[in-house]
Amino acid sequence: MSSTKGYLWSLTFFLTAAIYGSIPTYLIVTFWQWLNSLTFDGEPIYTLTLFVLFMWIISLIVTLIYLVAMVRAIIQRKNEDLGIPKGVKYFGLVSTLIIVGFMIVWFILFQQIAFFSMTRPIL
Repeated sequence: MSSTKGYLWSLTFFLTAAIYGSIPTYLIVTFWQWLNSLTFDGEPIYTLTLFVLFMWIISLIVTLIYLVAMVRAIIQRKNEDLGIPKGVKYFGLVSTLIIVGFMIVWFILFQQIAFFSMTRPIL
């Protein structure tokens, strides 16, 4: 059972890494030009752009953490303890379930894929 437990956790960690890597990257690429065109009293809002860039870098670091946890879960699958902290395990599991659930509900309601069907606001 512990061997399959390692594979199941690695699948969960892969989904978490895919979510935290793809959604923010897609949104940054799609909205970067619009974000840089925002102004306040004729001046660009660089603080907002830097904050969004910072959050994107954080999401990429979280993605790397979960990719490492995925590999570690597979390598240590025969051990009773996978060696992965409980906070990493359950944050990945809960956040993946919430985001996947949100995307399923969004698709059922609107027939569009959540996050990837967003368009720029009209100013």
